[in-house]
Order: sequence, then structure tokens, then C-alpha cells
Amino acid sequence: MQKTLRQLAVSIFKVGLFGFGGGLGMLAILRNECVKKKRFISDDELCTAVAIGQMLPGPFVPNYCEYIGYHLFGVRGALACGAALVLPSFILMIILTWFYLTYSTLPGIALVFKGIGAVITSIVLWASYEMGRVLIKNVKGTVIFFFALALFLLKFDPILTVIISGLVGIAFEHAKFSRHALFAVPLFLFDFRKAAELFGIFAKIGTIIFGGGYAAIPFIQNEVCSARNWLTAKEFVDAVALGQMTPGPVAITATFVGFKVMGIPGALIATLGIFLPSFLMLLVIVRIYKKIHTNIYVNSFFNGIKSAVVAILLSTGVYFVLLNWQQPAYAAFGVIALFVLLFLKFEPIFLILAGAVFSLIAR
Repeated sequence: MQKTLRQLAVSIFKVGLFGFGGGLGMLAILRNECVKKKRFISDDELCTAVAIGQMLPGPFVPNYCEYIGYHLFGVRGALACGAALVLPSFILMIILTWFYLTYSTLPGIALVFKGIGAVITSIVLWASYEMGRVLIKNVKGTVIFFFALALFLLKFDPILTVIISGLVGIAFEHAKFSRHALFAVPLFLFDFRKAAELFGIFAKIGTIIFGGGYAAIPFIQNEVCSARNWLTAKEFVDAVALGQMTPGPVAITATFVGFKVMGIPGALIATLGIFLPSFLMLLVIVRIYKKIHTNIYVNSFFNGIKSAVVAILLSTGVYFVLLNWQQPAYAAFGVIALFVLLFLKFEPIFLILAGAVFSLIAR
């Protein structure tokens, strides 16, 4: 049965709605929706999306989803997937921002997300195991996996790690070439000047940040707290916390800033600004990739990257264990969730909801 853009957009919307845990937590949900359940793409194609998305500025997961949309349905697919991913977190962030700015508190919100964090940890560990089984097929891939895992655990730059892993893949498969490869609102109320400034700030940040949504945080802080006094230090810290607690990319923090500055129009402007640059670059990069993807050295590069993607997931899972499984009750719940994912093939989204309920019970 032929898949439609509407079906893909619905799946990506679910990733945006339930994708807690930042980029890698969302990647695990994305794989479950688009590879395992709906079979829009293969694990190999997902790795290509990750590789290209990692090399572009801006938040990673929108890059991945936009690549998948472009790969299957062209520019309209990329637009639909980008919008579907960001829409849930955009709406939720506006609601929470209004609540925060009105009442200066968000009682009980952090508590709910403790259980969700425990489950996301399980999902990331499960996804790394599942992807490893599919993608790492030989000794070369295993060596690259452990090499990349060591670099990630040592906090080496993730983008460089992915690129180096690709080059190592070339070196392993084409030894003679390896030496060269290493070098190779009403209008009268609308403040257009402030709108342009707001868009320019976030478009600039979206153009220059590499390393995912977390890398944008110090740039946003400098622009909106130090240079312009749009947010107090406390408001900014709380905005980042909301960006981490809500589903979707952490860079959705931009929505909080835009809402504070100009209401809903500002939220739209800031959100568009931070996500648009990488989207436009993606359209260029994908066209180049389509022309060279059959080259044997390009194939070897992406073969090396496959192991690095598995290593990224596992290293994130280890970090999440230390972060989310500190309390015995949440650790036990997380281990049970991991067992269910591995052996009972339970739907991860229902486990996320169970994690939210568990937080309220275990408080």
C-alpha cells in the first residue's frame, strides 16, 4: 500500500507530541514511528537523515524529519514534516508561557516529567539496541561503533565524531583512498521594526549554531537577556526548563521569548526564525547528495556513520540513566519499561503516558 504525505505528517506529528528527552529521545520515537511501524524509510535511510541533519546548523530533529519529507515527497514533504514536528511543542509552549507569565509558577509540571524521563531513557536504550542489530553487520562496523561511543562518552564534539566515523568507514573499505579522504495581530498594532529584530536574532542563531538545540541556549541568553533585557535571568532559566520539559526540540525556547516580546505573532516569528535557516540549507544539501549518493566513497562514508548513530543513541542512554534513574523507584520503573520494550513489543507512546501517571503516584 502506497504511503501518503498525510500519513507521514501524522507520524511526524506524533513524534513532536510525544518526543520528550531532546534530540536523541526524539530520534528513538522517530525510528519507531517511521521505520518500525509505518515503514516509510529504512534504518539506512534514517542514518542518512541523521548524518545530513548533524552537519547542518539548527536543531537536529527538524533536520532529520525535513530530510525524510523531502526524500519521499519533495519540498512539500519537507515543509509538511517540519511543521508537523514543531506544531505540538509550539502550541504547548504558548499555553505554558502564558500560564507562567500570568501566575509566575507551574505547579506539578516538573513532577510529571520525572516519570516521562525514566521512560525516555528506556526508549533510547531500546532504540540503540534495535538499530545496532540492524546496522552493525561486521567487525568494521563494530570497531567504528566502539570508537564513536568512546568519543561521545568523553564529550568529544558530536559533529566531528560523525564526520570522523564516516572517514574511518572510507579508510576501512578503501584503504588506498583513505589517505586522501582525510583531507578530502491588526496591522496598526504590529511593530514591524521589533518583528524584524526578533526574526533577525533567531534567524542568525539558527544559522550559526551547530550541536543541536542545546547549543543555541547561550546565544539566545546573550541576545535576549544581556543585549536587550527582554527576559530576566530567572525568566530565561525557566524558559529553558520549559523547552526541556515539553515535547519537541529544545530550541522551542524561542517560542517563549517571542511570546514574551510580541505575543502570539512574536512566538510565530521567533519560532520560524530559528528553524528556517537549516530548512533552506537542507534543500540545497539534499540535492547535492542525490547526485553523488551512488559514489562508492560516499557509500563507505555513510557506512561508517551508521555505527556512529548507534553510538550516539547508546551514549545518550547512558547519560539519561545517570540523570533519570537516580531514585530507586524511577530506576525500577525504567528497567521494567525497558524489559517491556525489548520483549513484549509494547507501544512506546503508551509507556510515556504511563510514566506521567507513575510520577503522580510515586510523588
